[in-house]
Amino acid sequence: MNRSILAVAVASLLPYASYTQAQEVSADETMVVTANRLEQPKSSVIASTDVITKDQIVQLQLKTITEALKWLPGVQVTNNGGQGQSSDVYIRGNSSSHIIVLLNGVRIGSSTLGSANFSAIPLTGVEKIELVRGARAAIYGADAIGGVINIVTDVDNTGENSAQANVGFGSDRYKQANAGGYTRIGDSGWFKVGVNAEGADGFDATDETYTPSQPDKDGFERYDLSLEIGSKFNTNWQGRLSGFYHDSSSEYESYESNGKLSPDEQKAELYNIAAQLEFEQNQLHSSFTIAKNRDQSVQVNGEFPGSTIVTDRFVSNWLAAYSFDDDFKVLGGLEYLKDSVTDSDIYNTTLGQYQKYDGEERKNLAAYLSLIAQLNELSLETSLRHDDNDVYGDYTTWQFGAAYNVSQSFRLISSAGTAFKTPTYNDLYWPDYGNPDLKPEESFGYEAGFEVYSDYVDVRIVGYRSEIDNLISYQGKGVDLESSNATIKGVEISASFDTGAFSHSVSVDLLDSDNPVDVASWGQPAQIESKKLNRRAEEVYKWLVSYAYDDFQADLAYMYQGARFDDTKNLTKLDSYSLVDISLSYDVTEQLKMQAKVSNLLDEDYETVATYNTQDRAYYLNAHYQF
Repeated sequence: MNRSILAVAVASLLPYASYTQAQEVSADETMVVTANRLEQPKSSVIASTDVITKDQIVQLQLKTITEALKWLPGVQVTNNGGQGQSSDVYIRGNSSSHIIVLLNGVRIGSSTLGSANFSAIPLTGVEKIELVRGARAAIYGADAIGGVINIVTDVDNTGENSAQANVGFGSDRYKQANAGGYTRIGDSGWFKVGVNAEGADGFDATDETYTPSQPDKDGFERYDLSLEIGSKFNTNWQGRLSGFYHDSSSEYESYESNGKLSPDEQKAELYNIAAQLEFEQNQLHSSFTIAKNRDQSVQVNGEFPGSTIVTDRFVSNWLAAYSFDDDFKVLGGLEYLKDSVTDSDIYNTTLGQYQKYDGEERKNLAAYLSLIAQLNELSLETSLRHDDNDVYGDYTTWQFGAAYNVSQSFRLISSAGTAFKTPTYNDLYWPDYGNPDLKPEESFGYEAGFEVYSDYVDVRIVGYRSEIDNLISYQGKGVDLESSNATIKGVEISASFDTGAFSHSVSVDLLDSDNPVDVASWGQPAQIESKKLNRRAEEVYKWLVSYAYDDFQADLAYMYQGARFDDTKNLTKLDSYSLVDISLSYDVTEQLKMQAKVSNLLDEDYETVATYNTQDRAYYLNAHYQF
């Protein structure tokens, strides 16, 4: 990876950062913001952080958020039947419900499922994605046990007018068209827009072992719109208003009744509206953000009534950061969040009628404080956050990190912290599944390792451990179970280097977990045994290699995913597999880029979820035009 290009890409990552400061950053210095909600040089950040840039998204011809994330160290992804179907992301063995997902710094996702709808988040208009691994609850609050993903559509408002359009086709009658543009408004304003239309006939989402089995094609279609308008009012003040809207429908397994197919369909509608006001003067930076978003899912079950599941979320956040000098910074803020599921209607198949969640609203007020210091070769960071939840009461979380520069090319790193997660509405109240007596999950985690930088190779090696009390996992008995003192530990190894004209990025993830599970048969006395966390491989190897010559570029991506169990009791084992993707690009002119891609080049037959199919070898063509 070209480190100077990455530096420019990350400099203006979040709206919390000062765009004025971002312009002054040297192209030789990578800047990140998500780790501490404060713009910092990458060399001073202790947290394990990776960034996917817009250039990488275009060059690797990535089509989904999960496809982009799965190539990062520490990440594993599962999918229930191909593009457009539901997906889950695991970070360091932590499930999607242990991950906070941000859109331009604003939290999105479902309070009923406890995670974001990854299949509904488009890559169109995305400038970059930043992933921070490890507990960040002391900064972002509940659910940040495994990490934080921030999806950024904002642009540097000093940019020139630009526009782009893409048209693509592929296997399973895949088709996509999207366009976007950025323009200056007067001397101090800007406007950005992005639109996307996408769909495919798809393939059968489930295999012949799925019951009831009904071979058919399960396609999808989606439409996305993103907008941003802003202005720099004067030297100190600027504001922006941004919005995102998504509408999609995905087919899944159909049932046969009276000799006729009864197609099932999942419809999703998401939107997010956010307004932000920023103040910048000398060493002080402050911002105030308010946002409203909705995550709605509607099940269309053919001849049977389906459920409508809705999360409405309101967020307001005030943040202030002060730099006493380059070596000492302090940051603090207040955050108010309200989740509501009032508009949800659950169809209870046992009772044959609709019902509401027993609890329909949660409010959370939080205050947080962070200190960052540089003492010669020693870097320190500490954060403290207090959350007051009107349902679960008070929670105080903390984190502390330290790094020491042994030399200009060698750094030792370590950190520790606590986090918690509240049970979802589904965990508590879903018919024939929920358990209203569940307690919040609580975790303590730590990591340590080192980084090496040289003219030949950059290497990062980190070992980590996380202990989670009251881990909620479904046992197939009609209720959830609190599994006390589950443990996740592992090692991450990542490196980047060049060999002649080839650029390489490799990673190795080694994971081990201990999850106490009741393996007794239904109605029998409890029998607790240690099991592995389901759908998480203990070995994952990734290799990305890129070759460029004049106007031609080729990219090869390889991944090995080790064997893992599909279920909590470890009764169903999923085989290991290897995937190879190859992407080709040719710049016909300075504006026109023609691309081709082959996914699953070796036509591997594999599963990430038992009884759900994955795509065979697939071919794609794409034309990208930059105005």
